[in-house]
Amino acid sequence: MKQNGKMVVWSAALDSTKSRSQGRSLAKSQAVQAPRVDELEAAARNLSYDPEASPRSALPSHWWEKSGYVMVKRGDKTRSKILKDLAAEIQRTRRAKQQTSSN
Repeated sequence: MKQNGKMVVWSAALDSTKSRSQGRSLAKSQAVQAPRVDELEAAARNLSYDPEASPRSALPSHWWEKSGYVMVKRGDKTRSKILKDLAAEIQRTRRAKQQTSSN
């Protein structure tokens, strides 16, 4: 959904545990396992996408799951580029946290 140069990114779009029909937009190899809205918001902030989170919202086709979304500034980037960037940033952040907790 594009709105005033902004784009809605549902956490399901990046979730490797979801099927395409459940809202996943990326290939499983690029997706992240069960991303949380706070992770999505932090990744968008790290990438300077100016995020606005709505954590208790539900994807319309799965109205019973309050998974949430983040609205980001789109700029001149494509939807798929933004999704890939966000997933990669979440993976990088998780690896960094895992390394600091194991040291």
